[in-house]
Amino acid sequence: MVFVAACAGQAASGAKKLTRKTPQSAPSLVACPEPETQKACKSYEELVRAKDTGLPGHAYVCFRKDSDEFFVISFTEPYFLKHWDRELKEVVIDTEQTRPGGGFARTYRNGVEDSSVPPSLFYRGRWSPYGESGLFASEKINFKKQDENDPEVGVSIDENQLNVGYKYQNRFEKTITYSLTIQRSTGRFAESFRSESDKVPFSDSAGRCVFRKD
Repeated sequence: MVFVAACAGQAASGAKKLTRKTPQSAPSLVACPEPETQKACKSYEELVRAKDTGLPGHAYVCFRKDSDEFFVISFTEPYFLKHWDRELKEVVIDTEQTRPGGGFARTYRNGVEDSSVPPSLFYRGRWSPYGESGLFASEKINFKKQDENDPEVGVSIDENQLNVGYKYQNRFEKTITYSLTIQRSTGRFAESFRSESDKVPFSDSAGRCVFRKD
């Protein structure tokens, strides 16, 4: 009887040791904005854990619903010089100055960057003093000067919204207009795809973004 009790005690002790060795799941690094974005969010978190150098440190990360796709929109923030205004007797921003800026958009499918999936572009332009955060207007899209007479093409950023519009050729050699708007206060985004020959988009969707700042 003593032997049986000792064995039972050893078994219980062993069970406790095994319980202590059970690995714990790593805490999540990303707060997924919606349940429908879990697939894309997990792929993004995998890249974050791997310290993928392709992920920008100052960007919106936007997750598409019910698919393993997300895209990032990076941009630079301006620094405006200030001066002492003798009449106002305070330091004010020089409203005549502009600052260069730009960024890029990249899309990831199944955890892999895919340049064939919009949005995928580089842009450059200038910041002007406006409101608290400034006003950005692009001048070049994918290293080409954009058409100033085409209101559907360009990148604009202010304290409320980030807007992207550009045209690309699909695999059937048709010109597609892509449009994206991010509401900066909430992180909500809306995007659409429209054939240049049509007035109505053939696809539109909505989702949420999180802001990444290292």
